[in-house]
Amino acid sequence: MKPLLEWIRTGLKKRKVKVFLLFLICASLAWFINKLSQTYTSNTTFYVNYINVPSKYLLANSPKEEIQVRLTAAGFQFLGYHLKPKHITLDVSKMVEKDSLYYLTSDQIRIQLEDQLNNYSTLTDFDSDLIYFDFTSLETKKVPVIAMLDITYATNHILEGKIGILPDSIELTGPKSKIDTINTLKTELLQLNNIISTFSEQVALKLPQDLEGINFSATNVQIKGKVVKFSEQVMEIPVTVINVPEGVKVRTFPEIVQVRCQGTIQDLKELETNDFMVVADYLKVADETENRLAITLERYPKTLHNAQMNANEVEFILRRE
Repeated sequence: MKPLLEWIRTGLKKRKVKVFLLFLICASLAWFINKLSQTYTSNTTFYVNYINVPSKYLLANSPKEEIQVRLTAAGFQFLGYHLKPKHITLDVSKMVEKDSLYYLTSDQIRIQLEDQLNNYSTLTDFDSDLIYFDFTSLETKKVPVIAMLDITYATNHILEGKIGILPDSIELTGPKSKIDTINTLKTELLQLNNIISTFSEQVALKLPQDLEGINFSATNVQIKGKVVKFSEQVMEIPVTVINVPEGVKVRTFPEIVQVRCQGTIQDLKELETNDFMVVADYLKVADETENRLAITLERYPKTLHNAQMNANEVEFILRRE
């Protein structure tokens, strides 16, 4: 019977201890909440982000990154700032420019700080009279785009005109020391095989490695080309001998050579003999042997994809008059 009484007596003591601890915790919590709900004046740190930097400037160095402030606020507010530091923004466009100096005034800093406090906090003081900005002026430069291409066309198909690049130049904005090193911008390699029709592709630019502080008006360009089916036509063009001295007559054999032309059907229809000129230069007679002269195709319509003569030289005879 005695062990049972001891067991009951011990259990009651443990229960009293638990009840006492529970009341102690509740009292402490109530005291803590009461303290946190009271108003205090104390210091804390705000971390600063800067916004609305004028587009013609670049911050050369990071300005003040944190501000020590003195606030009057509830304890809950200070606890929150301790657990999660507050980040505030300062609008750089509100700065003052004077004697080549750029800064935010104390009044402007105060206004912006107070605008970002809640209704339960009052700004008493802060540690900065002025915040200065060290700017690097930005310049603008336009550079051409070079398309990097590996394009093959299907049999009997050609590119009509030139490859188009839109835009064909890119505007760079940044520190002069950086953009002066960039004179062209290349595209990534565009590979197209056996093309039979007009194409248009968006291709990324290969941008320089050091991009800090540089803005590009575009980072992609459109590359396009018109592909058409071509045909062939043979034109017979007389050989013109130039630089012939007075009293000498030169006759070539043959007097007419064939020029094989490749182009669109429409362009071939418009060809005329006068569009071509095949030339043999008499001044080269002394350099020639066996009475042969080299001939060159000096003129042909640039609308053609290709034009080739069926011979590179002709025979000739001289006759003095």
